[in-house]
Amino acid sequence: MKSRNHQRAVGGAMIAVIVAAGLAGCAGSPPAVFHTLLLPDPGQGTATRVAEAPYLLEVMPVDVPVQADQPQVMMRDGQGAVTPLYSDRWTAPIGDEIRAALSDTLTRTLGAADVRGLRPAAGTPVWRVQVDVQRFDATAGEAALLDATWRVRPVDTAGSTLLCRSVVRTGLTGPGVRAAVEGQQQAVANLARTIASAIRSQGRTARPAGEGVQVSNCRVSNGEPAKRD
Repeated sequence: MKSRNHQRAVGGAMIAVIVAAGLAGCAGSPPAVFHTLLLPDPGQGTATRVAEAPYLLEVMPVDVPVQADQPQVMMRDGQGAVTPLYSDRWTAPIGDEIRAALSDTLTRTLGAADVRGLRPAAGTPVWRVQVDVQRFDATAGEAALLDATWRVRPVDTAGSTLLCRSVVRTGLTGPGVRAAVEGQQQAVANLARTIASAIRSQGRTARPAGEGVQVSNCRVSNGEPAKRD
């Protein structure tokens, strides 16, 4: 009887040790922090008023390279090595994050609604925006970099199709993750503002949105307005 009680005591002690070890392991793992590429509301809760545009926007899904399509924030060091920060993650797949951020800045800048996923009435003027990202990361303490090819195309409206490449470099305010995310937010916003300039020109030209934005290899395709697919 005494031996059986002793075995129970030993078993209970072992379970307690295992549970304690598990709890200690959980306590030692930092909680995940989720980030977004959407810029904070500049009006601090008050909607930004922009004159309503005579057209709609259709911001298409964004293509991203495999190395950038990760749930973690990717940080590059001075030697070029890229490290995923497992405790710092995006709130959505990075392609969706970039598309949402582009849409948000474009709608604020142009005063036009994004109707992707909805089908406007036939003949409604729409500008379709397509973006293909080649590189998207940040170097700790240095800069965020966004390299993308993009196209604006008129649908059921007058204008030209414009295809360009933009390289956006945004200096970081510090070495931490928060500074990197803020730099990447600004890089996407500057790309959106550059694309907005192309839509305002009806697809004839694009104006860089800041000193850190390079626009190159632009090609204009003239002709009849495209019809909705």
